[in-house]
Amino acid sequence: MNTTPGPPLADITDAAGADIRDMIVVHTALLREFRLAPNAIRRAQHGSRRAVRGAVEHLELICSLLHHHHAGEDALLWPVLAPRLAPSESAFVAAAEAQHAGIETALDRVGVAKAEWVANQHDTETERLIVALEVLDQLLREHLEAEERYLLPLAAVHLSPREWGAIGEAGAAGVPKSALLLVFGMFCYEGDPEVLAQMLHTTPTPLRMIVPRLAPRVYARRAARLYGTRRP
Repeated sequence: MNTTPGPPLADITDAAGADIRDMIVVHTALLREFRLAPNAIRRAQHGSRRAVRGAVEHLELICSLLHHHHAGEDALLWPVLAPRLAPSESAFVAAAEAQHAGIETALDRVGVAKAEWVANQHDTETERLIVALEVLDQLLREHLEAEERYLLPLAAVHLSPREWGAIGEAGAAGVPKSALLLVFGMFCYEGDPEVLAQMLHTTPTPLRMIVPRLAPRVYARRAARLYGTRRP
């Protein structure tokens, strides 16, 4: 792979390079939740209405997180990164954009299958939703593996911390306030503590102290309901 540096950043004083590790934390959480989603659906199929609502609520949350995550990249990462890459490297961006389109189609299919499952939790509807989730999971794994191998190292070189921070801010803005503790708990479950602390560095000091303690508990309770264990 050609990693020849691209054009210099416009603001040379802010060109120390981006710390892309927060993106790894987000990817890890998304991959885990989509891998576990079929099990949550199977467990809820023969459970109470509350169990079904809980599984649907979580599925809608992670689908929304993935959609907004990719929308942020489409708007703030690829257009900034692509002009700074060598021609051979630009192909990675084009491939990622195509993968985003395929994943968005898969998300739409999950949405349709989810609606059918909510209306009728028979085996046919359950399996249709599970298959849609498995297809999405496979597409997502292939995409994130390529992104982490090829594109994130390039972003670390060619984007400034300020430009990278704008992507994270856009992603955080897409999380409903009612779900902030849960989502950060999802990040905490396998996330690097140093990176997690950095992700909170702009929040008020009391929150920086409280959130890392509360968020994992919120996620553990959700995991116990969905997956039957606080440590899935």
